[in-house]
Amino acid sequence: MRDPNTDIPLPDDLKGGKDKMVFGNIEAMYEWHRDCFLKSLEHCLERPEELGPLFKRYERKLHMYVVYCQNKPVSEYIVSEYIDTYFEELRQKLGHRLQLCDLLIKPVQRITKYQLLLREALRLTQRTQRQSEIEGLTAAAHVMHVIPKAANDMMDVGRLQGFDGKITAQGKLLLHGPLMVAELSPLPSRGREWQVFLFEQNIIFSEAVGKKTQFTNPAYIYKAHIQCKKKQSNVNVSRYWLTGIIRLPQVNKMILEDSPDDPEKFVIRSTDPRKPGLGFVCGCCPASTDESITSSVGGSGSTSGNPLRRQEWVDTITSILQTQRDFLKAIQSPIAYQKELTKDPL
Repeated sequence: MRDPNTDIPLPDDLKGGKDKMVFGNIEAMYEWHRDCFLKSLEHCLERPEELGPLFKRYERKLHMYVVYCQNKPVSEYIVSEYIDTYFEELRQKLGHRLQLCDLLIKPVQRITKYQLLLREALRLTQRTQRQSEIEGLTAAAHVMHVIPKAANDMMDVGRLQGFDGKITAQGKLLLHGPLMVAELSPLPSRGREWQVFLFEQNIIFSEAVGKKTQFTNPAYIYKAHIQCKKKQSNVNVSRYWLTGIIRLPQVNKMILEDSPDDPEKFVIRSTDPRKPGLGFVCGCCPASTDESITSSVGGSGSTSGNPLRRQEWVDTITSILQTQRDFLKAIQSPIAYQKELTKDPL
């Protein structure tokens, strides 16, 4: 693709940097593995006790996989447009057995293999009762559990289309997955399966469009969002520490309620005056779900969803709102708040 004299010219549509989006940061990953990580791993053949600490030491570097996966949905889309033409001509010219999409999935597969290998190493090391090595491998296995999860999360977020805000400004992705969602309405309405992303700043509702194929995954088309909280950086704290507080800032932009009609559902409402009446009734999807399944919100029908999964959503949203209430309390009564923090537990 970089050879200007090749007899298979780069399509005009791939010029101007689009070709680089196919591979993301794979070159930087390759160079780091070649020049650094591989040598360190080979050193562990003679000093196996250093294997666990090695992964912990390179935890930040291994986040290159997360960056790669964040670009993966864009890469998949570009490759799918030329998989039978330009990239197929290159494959035949180079004599490769695998298609480009099969090669580009290798880093994603590699990051999950690290976790499996470390778990096996930990299992075998536990038999030796060498505590320091066990602790090192336990920490390494945790690192390689967190990074693949973050990588998978970023691939899903990368498929979100149509959201006007900046995804990287929404804070940490806390939860995401399918929920049965219906807009709040005086009349019973049908719920639809939407993909929901809960960030620290916003909860974003989207609808999956398209089917998973050999080359692509469904896209998530933005439908709505509710702001969870006002960014603390936008609150003039010193203003509210002055004597004679006139009005406290509204830091929570959302309220969470139980559904009065179905204990397996919960209600999310926006308190933003710019979005009056915006709210959704949410429930977990049935254990075996497909695109045709709907539920009657406000009726006697139940989604028969996973109660543990529902509680995870409720607990996480509650935690966000409680953090903001604590922040508001600190603004309103900073001295009393500090005393409460340092108070000895009973």
